[in-house]
Amino acid sequence: MASLNELSMVAGVQLQRAAVQSVLRSRTFGKNPRLSALLEYLCERCFDGQAACIKEFNIATDVFGRPAEFDQSQDAIVRVEMHRLRKKLAEFYATEGQQEAIEIVIQSGHYVPQFVFRDNGVASANSEQPHAPPLRGDAEKWAEEPRSAQHQRRRPFWLMLVLLAVIALGSGAAFIFVSANRRNDVQRADVGRAHTSAPTAAVAPPVAVPASNGVRLLCGSSKSGWRDRQGNVWGADNFFSGGLAVEVPEQPIYRTRDNSLFHAMRTGDFSYKIPLKPGLYEMHLYFADQSYSPGVTLDGGESMRVFSVVVNGNVLLRDFDIIADAGANTADVRVFKDIRPESDGYLHLNFVRSQGAPLINAIEIVPGIPGCMRPVRIVTQDEAFTDRAGVTWSADNYFLNGRAIVRSNPANGPEDPRIYDHERYGNFSYAIPVADGRYRLTLHFAETFWGGSNPGGGGVGSRVFNVYCNHVALLRNFDMLKENSPRTEIVKMFHNLRPNEEGKLLLSFVRLTNYASISAIEVADEADKGESDTSDSDK
Repeated sequence: MASLNELSMVAGVQLQRAAVQSVLRSRTFGKNPRLSALLEYLCERCFDGQAACIKEFNIATDVFGRPAEFDQSQDAIVRVEMHRLRKKLAEFYATEGQQEAIEIVIQSGHYVPQFVFRDNGVASANSEQPHAPPLRGDAEKWAEEPRSAQHQRRRPFWLMLVLLAVIALGSGAAFIFVSANRRNDVQRADVGRAHTSAPTAAVAPPVAVPASNGVRLLCGSSKSGWRDRQGNVWGADNFFSGGLAVEVPEQPIYRTRDNSLFHAMRTGDFSYKIPLKPGLYEMHLYFADQSYSPGVTLDGGESMRVFSVVVNGNVLLRDFDIIADAGANTADVRVFKDIRPESDGYLHLNFVRSQGAPLINAIEIVPGIPGCMRPVRIVTQDEAFTDRAGVTWSADNYFLNGRAIVRSNPANGPEDPRIYDHERYGNFSYAIPVADGRYRLTLHFAETFWGGSNPGGGGVGSRVFNVYCNHVALLRNFDMLKENSPRTEIVKMFHNLRPNEEGKLLLSFVRLTNYASISAIEVADEADKGESDTSDSDK
């Protein structure tokens, strides 16, 4: 006599096979026999218990007819077609497959398909709270959906459960002869579970997070107590409803020194309800889309994942596309000031899909300054430090390209010489995330290689470069030895700078003669200083 687990497994495979056939019979795949054959091959290997045999070589020879001497380093056929398959699957589930109960997902860098139960056409986990309703106007709050609409949204998921039950019953006629005692035991166990999970009449008040500590969550991760380069301690995922926790294969993430922030994510249809003490906060949201890489096809992932972020009913990010915002495999941090919990003591954070599944890698909520973003101070060093004036400088971050190096010759000047112990040099940029507003930018330089008794010798003209902010020139033909003597600090200040459309101050250091160089960067909100003309000056 078959066991209940065996029958459930058979029923589950039959549902998965039905999900595959729905994709293969679709209009999206009807004109793509090559991709259909690839998908069918991958899924059939899983159904046959041969998932371990799904390798690039086997796919190339079995599906695409490559010879036994196939060399994957010379022939990228499998990687190219897998990239196309992932895009076609995303297209199918975003259009004619919106109401499918099961979604076939193939993670980037992997070949084994996963079958994910969906609710309202999105892959999700069960949750106690209803999913967020569709996004409406900028000024409108969330409104409760009619009950009939909620049932309509959940119909595919419940149809899947009904179908699973019918298949299990049809396949398990032997269960008719199960003893009455066994049935009674199961019924008593079910009643016990029902009593255990039943909600209580009284709702406990939220446990507010102290304002001094803030909140740092590694979304989708069970890891707690991890410390970043700035010394901040991060906790495991918490306060969420719905969605899926996904571990991401380790790979380089650009513009961050803290890759661990992006090793997991919460994705799907989800929200956060974070308890906070009354007060004003600054929120940092961390994103990195690692699903779509240009690869050999030179095809990115723009428009494949588009969603909105809503806080307490207010839209903070509308039609947000991570890859369009920052690029593939690139850390994208968005900053928001003047964040407050609702009157119920919670910060309500909703992620609403437009195309593809939303995702979030990390959430940081720290005490805020009314009307201002907290200052950003970066030194080109591996660790944060506090200078003689008691000001804390963060470790190097947000850069792309260039090299960091330690300089043995200290700089002269009124500032703490440790600020100039290191430099980043080359042809590089920084994308510093800021909230909406106007900012004062301070750049710290010191020529510790060229001129005088420095190792490089030479003099004026040995190092010349330009500095741009959001593609507008701040410094042209900048020559530190023209500005000051070797090993002497040079401080340039610029006012009234605004973030670009991606919420960044994009600082580009472009070499003209030899390499550009920088020792430290400061960004301060000028909201409390009124309007200022853009200018630069020495301190």
